[in-house]
Amino acid sequence: MSILKAEKSRTNYHHGNLEMALIAAATEMIRESGVEHISLRAVAAQVGVSPSAAYHYFPDKDALISGVGLALFDLLADRQEVAMAAFPGNGEKAVRARFRALGRAYFEWGNTESNLFRLMFGVFCALDQEQTVAARDESRAWKLLQGSLDQLANVGAINSAVRPYGEILAWSAVHGATSLIIEGHLPEAAFESVLDALEISLRMVKSNE
Repeated sequence: MSILKAEKSRTNYHHGNLEMALIAAATEMIRESGVEHISLRAVAAQVGVSPSAAYHYFPDKDALISGVGLALFDLLADRQEVAMAAFPGNGEKAVRARFRALGRAYFEWGNTESNLFRLMFGVFCALDQEQTVAARDESRAWKLLQGSLDQLANVGAINSAVRPYGEILAWSAVHGATSLIIEGHLPEAAFESVLDALEISLRMVKSNE
């Protein structure tokens, strides 16, 4: 189900609901067909409103797609929170399991929602460097990663010298592997090996050397 998909059946909207309904309809269309074939007029028709009503919230297609991209980051964080909740506790075993669950949820999101994943990290969601840093720091998914790494540090599962680089190392590894897998350049089974290598890189476990 897409975001607020039930909104599509409404003919009258309270303030703010139409914006969410347009994002929901656009999300569903992108999920099914990719971003290349979407238009603001088609999305408005899907919701059951005039193009002029849609233009009140989104002046053009690019603005609508950017709005979808921002909403998708929240959906990714929702999925990650659910995955991590399966491993409660403050011990090292639970903390490490949550870290892997965080990465797996990211991969599963990309692998099952490939069109949406491509949108999130494509040109329509591109920002300048200052905006990117600000958006990243406010992202729930980024904060989940920070919190997970902090918990690992608290239980002594990360080398203190590596901790300042943890976010960029983990995100690069997980995102890179996810992208390679969904584009067919790596088998799905390789993802667990990437998580193993990431743990070694963070010095969560010792290598055989």
